Amino acid sequence: MFLLKDQKKQPKAMSLPFRGALLSSGVIAFAGLGDAFLYPLLPIYGKDMGFSVFVIGLLLSVNRFVRIIANTHVANLVNKLGMKKVLIACAALAVATTLLYGLQVGLALFFLARVAWGICYSGLKIATLNYAAQAKKEPGLAFGLTQSIKSLGPLLVLFLGPILVQALGVEKGIFVIALLSMGGVALAFALPNDTHVSFAGRVKAKTTFYPNANNLLVFILSITIDGILVVTLSRLLATTYPDAKQLLVFVAFYLLLKKLFTTVLSMIGGVISLRVPVIKLYNIAIGHCLVGVLLIVLGFALPGILIAFFFNAVVVTFSPLIAISQQNKDKNSLQAISGVSTWWDLGAAIGAFLGIYLMESLGAQRLFLTLFILILVLFVNFIKQYANAN
Repeated sequence: MFLLKDQKKQPKAMSLPFRGALLSSGVIAFAGLGDAFLYPLLPIYGKDMGFSVFVIGLLLSVNRFVRIIANTHVANLVNKLGMKKVLIACAALAVATTLLYGLQVGLALFFLARVAWGICYSGLKIATLNYAAQAKKEPGLAFGLTQSIKSLGPLLVLFLGPILVQALGVEKGIFVIALLSMGGVALAFALPNDTHVSFAGRVKAKTTFYPNANNLLVFILSITIDGILVVTLSRLLATTYPDAKQLLVFVAFYLLLKKLFTTVLSMIGGVISLRVPVIKLYNIAIGHCLVGVLLIVLGFALPGILIAFFFNAVVVTFSPLIAISQQNKDKNSLQAISGVSTWWDLGAAIGAFLGIYLMESLGAQRLFLTLFILILVLFVNFIKQYANAN
């Protein structure tokens, strides 16, 4: 049900989209090194680079807001030019943006580099997910491995980046990371040439932003876990770790665990999907995300955070596949991928922007109770809509 109609009579080409999905996820892993390193770097060294606290927050979030606008247009560009060309261009531009981070070029150019990265990431993500969508026999495995491989980049740079900065300084450390990110360009050129399947219809913004049941569910989960929970970690853990230095270590550790969960669980989920329907895995994961949020409400922050991060990795992995399966006639995977990606980005951006303010205004218990109720209502609505459609 996830296959493109015009591919069914080409059994010899079945492995090409799968190979393309794996290679293109490697492209994202390399291309995203610079962006991933900015999140621990700017809060510490941003003031030394001449940026205020507000500007640091802006530079770390503007790329997400750019993606919300860019996803639809980039999807049409992927449809027109093909996945390989877009991936090559985006990987090369990602190297250039990473170099700009280290050149101390001032706010204007740094801001433009972040905008450019937002567009790059849209291209990288949409093209990669479209490769995975064309894996005919094992789409769940393709999506799982894709998500797992692309998360290796942040894991690498979160470990290696601080070592480089301590040994070489900020500027030279970023230059080394930029050199490493050139591996993405090499992988992009190694992508298969003949997997470009053009869809007759354009990806439409109206459809992308349509609030169907899955998009709304993805949106509230993203607000809660990828947005609010991430930016309020320090406040949730403060009572357990009152010492500031110790708190910083554990906040960084939990964020690293979040990335590690994505790497490991995406792969495991992909393998399990060979025997268990993807929709069942998706629903189980969302149910456990609800349990995690409820534990935070009840005051058990540590297990709640871990459970939410753990099972959210599965939801992120399979949400594009669920979106593709829910299409009616045209089976335009680019439209489905653009839609679910945009709602993820929108939720994470809003959650990160409002999270600390909402925590201070409502308190942790009332905030996460409200979020729990919203997720539960939208989850029940999704289950009903999915059952009616199938």
